[in-house]
Amino acid sequence: MIESTPPGVRFPLGSGRDPDIGTNSLQNYQLIPNPLFSLVVRESPDGTKQPELLLEKSLDREKQRNHSLILTAADGGDPVRSGTTQIKINVTDANDNAPVFTKEVYKVQLLENLPEGSLAFQVKATDSDEGVNAEITYSFSDISNRARQLFTLDSRTGDVKIKGSLDYEEGKRYEATVEGKDGGGLSAHAKVHIDILDVNDNAPTLSLLPILNPIPEDSVPSTVVAVINVRDRDSGDNGAVSCTIDGDLPFRIEPSSENTYKLIIAMLAKALDREEAAFHELVLRASDGGEPARTGTARIRVAVLDANDNAPVFSQAEYTVRVPEDVPVGFTLVTVTATDADEGLNGHVKYS
Repeated sequence: MIESTPPGVRFPLGSGRDPDIGTNSLQNYQLIPNPLFSLVVRESPDGTKQPELLLEKSLDREKQRNHSLILTAADGGDPVRSGTTQIKINVTDANDNAPVFTKEVYKVQLLENLPEGSLAFQVKATDSDEGVNAEITYSFSDISNRARQLFTLDSRTGDVKIKGSLDYEEGKRYEATVEGKDGGGLSAHAKVHIDILDVNDNAPTLSLLPILNPIPEDSVPSTVVAVINVRDRDSGDNGAVSCTIDGDLPFRIEPSSENTYKLIIAMLAKALDREEAAFHELVLRASDGGEPARTGTARIRVAVLDANDNAPVFSQAEYTVRVPEDVPVGFTLVTVTATDADEGLNGHVKYS
């Protein structure tokens, strides 16, 4: 008997037999009381009584799949004689139950460095029916094109796997709707919220904007040589960057604004001296706060322009010359020489 049978339907039962005649023959049928079934006895034109089982209430296989009834046939003799039979009813399934997901909303967090093919999560639905009516097929019913490129759903198991490269910097959150449909066509839906978690997979990058290069050697301390912009695509500590300069050089780095630094001349007694170093090779280093930290570097060559900061120096502090009294006019008595550490016109010495 299928569970979708509506109340009021009758099921003919087999008739009892009694070889006696008259009042001693079969006179009546009785059914042990049952809340779902009752007995209707229909009498044929020839006087034969035909028992019928009447369904009083709706069946539910999921609550009770088997029913056992006792039917009694009695004659009219004295004493009364009777016989009994057992009626076994097996309730067969109807697709009267839709699938039910274990969660209305699946909330998932995934690290962005999970490799392709990894199991991200699983959706699961159950169905109280049986057989084909309980076989559930899973599918995405509402999902963006980008999410469909990243995730695949196994229609049989409900396993959601990664099929593309996750990137927190490209997409931090995805939403989708999953459908579970049974073999009879009934379906259910659940929401899926996927949050991508950042990992420190990006090193800082530095870009330089020269402001004063080459720089005069007599420039005052704190003169800005270049502006440095630092960028890290990660977030949180992974994207928190500090900037330093390598070596003991007459320059330092000073924060300007968020992710921006200034390369300036250090406040030293003698910051720059072209005569000691005509240029400086600087290595700028930016490190993030990840664990382990990632580092980016940039190089800049700062040329130093000459300033006229050196006076000429004679080869001797004093020249002593002995001149004979008969020296002719135009005779060279002595040659003096002076040098200047500066360059160009600043280093060209004139005598007078």
